[in-house]
Amino acid sequence: MPALRAWLFVLCVLCALRGHWSAFAAATPIEEAERLAAKAIEAAASQPEQGLAQARKAMTLTAEFEPTAFVRAGRKGEVVEDAYVAARTEYRHHRARLYEAAGECLARAGRHDAAVRYLRRAADLDPAGGSVVRLARSLVALGRGRAALEALLAGGQPDLGAEAAAVAQEAADALGIPSLQTEIDRVRIGELPTEPKVVYRDGPFRLPERTRLSTGAALKLDDEAPTLLYVAEPACRTCSADLEALKRLVPASFRIVLVPSSPDHDEALRSTATLYRYDWAYAVGSGVVQALALKAPSAFIVARRGFSGAVVRPPFPATLPAALEALKRSDVAESVPRAAWNRSPVDRKPPAARPRLLEDGLAPGEDEPPPAEFQAAVEAFRGGKPAAALRLFEALEAKGDGWLLPPEARLDRALCLAALGRRDEARRLLLHTGDSRFQEDVDRALERVGSAPARAK
Repeated sequence: MPALRAWLFVLCVLCALRGHWSAFAAATPIEEAERLAAKAIEAAASQPEQGLAQARKAMTLTAEFEPTAFVRAGRKGEVVEDAYVAARTEYRHHRARLYEAAGECLARAGRHDAAVRYLRRAADLDPAGGSVVRLARSLVALGRGRAALEALLAGGQPDLGAEAAAVAQEAADALGIPSLQTEIDRVRIGELPTEPKVVYRDGPFRLPERTRLSTGAALKLDDEAPTLLYVAEPACRTCSADLEALKRLVPASFRIVLVPSSPDHDEALRSTATLYRYDWAYAVGSGVVQALALKAPSAFIVARRGFSGAVVRPPFPATLPAALEALKRSDVAESVPRAAWNRSPVDRKPPAARPRLLEDGLAPGEDEPPPAEFQAAVEAFRGGKPAAALRLFEALEAKGDGWLLPPEARLDRALCLAALGRRDEARRLLLHTGDSRFQEDVDRALERVGSAPARAK
């Protein structure tokens, strides 16, 4: 990328000089922007509109990405391109705090649609930042419980703090799901690095009528204590190794039940259990394996009063401990099923994805459907009227509702300027954009726009 390489060369020189003029290069706009963002969040509870004005001012102060304001003095052996990438990462984290401030003020003002757009960008720019809980809270306010849970549990690290857990409880009740803990189980089990993979199953699980244990008691999967069902193949070729692993690995708090793959072919399983003196009960009755859609050999762990399940395949020493640990953990205090459970199957439909970049390189806004002004701008651009499109994109950004956030508006404006022959202006817009959700596309657009052609002498 020639344009970026040129910018990196400038960075190389500036990094070498930075130690000499650091006293004069204090990042005053950055510090002022973060000060205003902090004040905006303080004002949000009682004066959200005043706070929003401060947050918008903060965003304006650092709307342009200046790498030299974020790059540190070069060290011996440091690769300048790495310094540029690090500078842009720091810029994105800085901008996340500003988007978060604007989003919190919008939420406090009751403008949750707009708040979600700003808070979601904050979470994009700094996933480890503090904006996710605020984002989830606004999503719940909009009745979008599934999106709120997905945001809170994103990244496969469902270790909720107290504030996040409280918002997640609200989201769970808004969805009418039977358990929040089962949602955490699903994410946690999905991230287990076992081979073969442990497969999460949603409960409640239904057994054929009159299914009982060899002790005479009814076999139920909705007990408080978790249950592990071991499904043996008819020939029981791995039974001795599997049962020995279960004996060693499964905690005493788990009930173990032996399940022959067919009630008519249980002799090998019974012989192995008797030989090694395992006193676990058997499942008695036909159709258990079919009802639970299990394959032999496997272990099926049922927890959370029958609302969480996990299918584990041998070798158990490699797969079972992580699954047991995941289902032993308790992240939230709740009664299962929750009082707000709607008695319907859990809807696993993911939230609607944000619009993708248009085929001509124009950046869409944050959600569907697009406003009429955006459609008109796209039509004007495609119809050879970039000046009209430019005015419409500028008006959309100025609305301040977050549908077309500043970085995407900059990309759209740059393409319009390039179409008008104002390539240097377009280049500058793209070169100083660092917080877009289409950042790689911004970089590619910069290369396409290039420099203004040289004038003939």
